[in-house]
Amino acid sequence: MTTISRADPTAEAVKNMLPPDQPGIAYVMKRYIVEDLASGSANAFAVQNPEGVDCVVTNVIVDITTAGGTASSVLDVDVVADATSTGDTIIDGLDLNAAGVADRHDNAGSNGGEPKKWDKNGGSNDYVTGKILAQNAASLAGKVIIEYVPLS
Repeated sequence: MTTISRADPTAEAVKNMLPPDQPGIAYVMKRYIVEDLASGSANAFAVQNPEGVDCVVTNVIVDITTAGGTASSVLDVDVVADATSTGDTIIDGLDLNAAGVADRHDNAGSNGGEPKKWDKNGGSNDYVTGKILAQNAASLAGKVIIEYVPLS
């Protein structure tokens, strides 16, 4: 087993994080975007794909540190066309009035749970949004982590 040490030169450390080269196989690392959740009654977050290539959103993790304050406020998360659109195929109806960590695997709701293609920056569906629905989540605070893999 190869180990990585803080004393390794950067190039050696990076080389040791990847498997051995194999013809026809390209390795990419998962990437993560961490954003603050916004309180209110519209967008909890809206993130445009920062990459110049299509990606796959493999997970969205929502860490609610302060509950929204209204019993019926929920969050829907999806890949959509712009910062103000909404959808629910990643996470559907996440309760915003409960502190804790949720993701598309364990808290998908009735329509969620899918990994989603995320078009490159400037493409047709190049935003991941989290929309606050039903009621205002005025006290909401926390972070969202978007986990994705570039496709080239």
